[in-house]
Amino acid sequence: MTTGPDLIHAQLQIAGIELISALPDDWVIPLMARIDRDPKMLQVRVAREPEAVGVCGGAFFGGAKACAVMGIAGLLACAHEFALFNNAHQVPLFILSSLRGTLEDPRTYQVAQGIVGLPYLDALQIPYLIVDRIEDLEIIPAAYRRSRLVKRPLVCFLTKKVLFHGISESSGE
Repeated sequence: MTTGPDLIHAQLQIAGIELISALPDDWVIPLMARIDRDPKMLQVRVAREPEAVGVCGGAFFGGAKACAVMGIAGLLACAHEFALFNNAHQVPLFILSSLRGTLEDPRTYQVAQGIVGLPYLDALQIPYLIVDRIEDLEIIPAAYRRSRLVKRPLVCFLTKKVLFHGISESSGE
């Protein structure tokens, strides 16, 4: 069976993405593992999410197509970079993020991210979309192109249902 990470990876390939900068969240680990198996994509792991913003910014200035992968908690750590690097200097940034703190998330400590995450992006005027169905993954290349067109960050949230499609139910809990 084709898994959620396989289908997401296929859309990243269609978008022409060559570089991924990622910090693991337990929901994105299967996606990161899938990306690792692609010799045409370089994955740079970072210690903090703001570093992923810098790596993707450097890739943009070097002419490479890049994507950051992180959890919603990581987005909350990137306000400075979003405001003073991406938005002020018009540096596009495409982000795939897990949407944590929702009804499908059993972790108490993720509730706060679910409560403040989307209003936080609204306050920073960062557009986002939520992919809750496998069929909707085809939006990824268009979302990537939109980020480049408007020269701003754009977040594509992936739900647990999408990230763990075709993977054991015990994963991600």
